[in-house]
Amino acid sequence: MQRACYRCGTSIDEQIAFCPACGAPQIRVSRPPEELSESGATATMEPGADPPLSVAGTPANLTARLRIDWKSFSRTAAPLAAFTGMVTVALAPLGLFVVLPVSVILAIYIYCRHRPVPVRGGLGARMGAVTGLFSFFFFTVFFLVAVYLNSSKYREIIVDKIHEIAAQNPDPQAQQMLQWFTTPHGIATFTVMFLLTVLVFILMISAGIGALAVAYGKPGNRRRE
Repeated sequence: MQRACYRCGTSIDEQIAFCPACGAPQIRVSRPPEELSESGATATMEPGADPPLSVAGTPANLTARLRIDWKSFSRTAAPLAAFTGMVTVALAPLGLFVVLPVSVILAIYIYCRHRPVPVRGGLGARMGAVTGLFSFFFFTVFFLVAVYLNSSKYREIIVDKIHEIAAQNPDPQAQQMLQWFTTPHGIATFTVMFLLTVLVFILMISAGIGALAVAYGKPGNRRRE
């Protein structure tokens, strides 16, 4: 049986792998019987043609691989986040600017080493943010325990700081508001505001480090190659 060459149109035998006229390779891809057309013709695919795409435009055989197993990643990130939270309570600059970035990079690297997947910048930022959330959780736990065990010293530190700020601001209304922060409700409000600030700061750092770690390190892509 003969058919036309896809490049030059020369009639050639089906068994011939290369066109004798133009030399183009004759590649055929057979479909399962249920996918054949009514005429029984087989599908052909030109060399260099793109693989079939899923609905989202991603190659179908990579769609599942692009998903992150968040349970597995959480088990990897949690111990690192616990260490980050503990160090941040004791030494905030060291925990935020050294231990937290290292924990994010290690969490992504370890996960991609055991589950090789191509990770992009957006997923890296999400993985970093998840690590940051765990770090904030452990930081909050250790911080509140430390406050409970040293409540009088903690109150003394806050009151001294507020008095120092009040001495630099002669406005009566500002003085009154600052004095309110020395009350038990004021100290509790101050603590909540402090924790929210730390949360935002941790999320910004961890998400940024996660995106950079993927962009420059590409652990998943290197593993796949």
